[in-house]
Amino acid sequence: MNFNTTFLKATVIQRYKRLIMDIRLDDDTQTQAFCSDDNVFPNLYSKGADLWVSRVSDHTRKLRYEVQAVNKGDGWVMVNQCIFPKLFVEALRNRVMPDFVSYTKVRRVVAADNLPHLDFELSNLQEKCYISLRPIYNKQDGKAVFPSKVNLLDMEMFEEMKKVRANGARTVVVLIVPRVDCVETLFSWTIDPVSAARIYDEAKNGLEFVSYGCNLDKKGINITNKLNICMK
Repeated sequence: MNFNTTFLKATVIQRYKRLIMDIRLDDDTQTQAFCSDDNVFPNLYSKGADLWVSRVSDHTRKLRYEVQAVNKGDGWVMVNQCIFPKLFVEALRNRVMPDFVSYTKVRRVVAADNLPHLDFELSNLQEKCYISLRPIYNKQDGKAVFPSKVNLLDMEMFEEMKKVRANGARTVVVLIVPRVDCVETLFSWTIDPVSAARIYDEAKNGLEFVSYGCNLDKKGINITNKLNICMK
């Protein structure tokens, strides 16, 4: 997926609200930028971290810049979560995700489906498959790590997955690793044991978890390969 805008280089001064940070552009201008919610990993936007930011085209918005990617010294990470649905569909069409090559149709879940926490419905003549996309930002020893915390939205997603599974559908959480420095994905019991136990129970009850890595540079991002999920 090619980025359709030019990114500007900047650095983090401080993040003082959940979705707003002070940044310094390459020309030493200090301004504010919108950033994705980083409550799960509060050190992602650490002071002095490098940023790729884009100018906001909507002139009615107060903040004129939006953070696209961050590098705090261990590699670039795409943080704009709006791109992941498009990234997933592109990967489906390019047939780079072996878990889903048997499906012939893809449809974005809409409000009328009453499944607000699911993203896509895949289908073929035999079955339907419901997808929830989840990016992973945390990293340990060259591995993308999950879970960090199961929140209310995750709980509601689990219930929706149970509902469609009861009607015979396959259900899959696709863990997208939007960085180039991870060789596999680690399911960890140590970061948040309560969340890990809930995910483990969901997996035992039929919810699948698969993980895919990405290539990322200033021109674009693409899903490239399946990552093994190991357990610690």
